[in-house]
Amino acid sequence: MKNLLLFCTLVFIASSCTKEGIIRRKENRLIGAWEFEKVFYKKDGAIFRDNITHDFANDIIEFFPNYTAIYDDYSLNAVFDGEWDLIIDEDDVYDNSNSDLEFFVDAVFFDFINHEDFYVFGSIDRLNRNKLNLEGSDRYGKYIFKLRRL
Repeated sequence: MKNLLLFCTLVFIASSCTKEGIIRRKENRLIGAWEFEKVFYKKDGAIFRDNITHDFANDIIEFFPNYTAIYDDYSLNAVFDGEWDLIIDEDDVYDNSNSDLEFFVDAVFFDFINHEDFYVFGSIDRLNRNKLNLEGSDRYGKYIFKLRRL
């Protein structure tokens, strides 16, 4: 019995250290409902960033385990269905002995009102039980999204 417990512990530790284990843990942390707490936009070449939180006030994104999502837009009083994926980028160091993993969330939401889908794509800077920080870009500047779990 003791050997079986030791074996199971070793298998759990080994599987959690793999890239797939790391991705699974990130996905599990991402699943749930998130409300926009603060949103900033900085135009390319600008010195200061603009606080555009009011554009996202009371909006909620909810990620589900089956890789579907919803975006609840408070100002439009509409809920948009979508899909999400977690993307991992492995930046190898010179001798390939050490690697740095960067995570991105890629979500598309289907706009039935304007018939123009919209996307949330950004690198995950912080993801824990209560906070999700994303950085995203468009052709004119950079967004910083700070979300909190509901």
